[in-house]
Amino acid sequence: MKSNRQSDRLQAAWPFDLRVFAVMAGLWGVCLAIIASIPAIDVDLVDPIETIFAGVRFNGYDARLVLMVEAGIFAAIAVGVFFRQRWGLLLALCYMVEVVMSHLVFVIAYLPMRSEWENVRAVASQGPMMVLITLYLWIRACDLIFDPTAPDERPRPAPGVSRANTGRGDVAALAGGGK
Repeated sequence: MKSNRQSDRLQAAWPFDLRVFAVMAGLWGVCLAIIASIPAIDVDLVDPIETIFAGVRFNGYDARLVLMVEAGIFAAIAVGVFFRQRWGLLLALCYMVEVVMSHLVFVIAYLPMRSEWENVRAVASQGPMMVLITLYLWIRACDLIFDPTAPDERPRPAPGVSRANTGRGDVAALAGGGK
């Protein structure tokens, strides 16, 4: 019975905005799956689907496959975070770090090519937003992932005991005396 109460406290400690993030990740996964599954009108001439993963640009059918994998990753993130699983937050953090590093690698690799400057500029302009999303996840998820005790389970002083008394007051509060 005690473990059920502890799991309820752990789940209650998750902020609401992480659930909103999970819904947004799920919607983005659905959008990626739709983009990857709808074929272009005239694929024989050119396939306009293009994506970057791990600093490598993919075009055509390879890009569609990469988009489907990314859609699966976002679906897993959405399920994990929505149902308050630590692995969901870890997956989200790892994926966002990969996205930031991927953008950085792409910009560094393609910057010397004058014909790619437009693509480099577009990817570089997305970089700060990716860093902000990664920092947001880190700030919101750090305690939930790495702290073995949830914020609701941390020991609190007994009611009526002030922390103004240093020394004897704290020892008395811990011993159960409170006076």
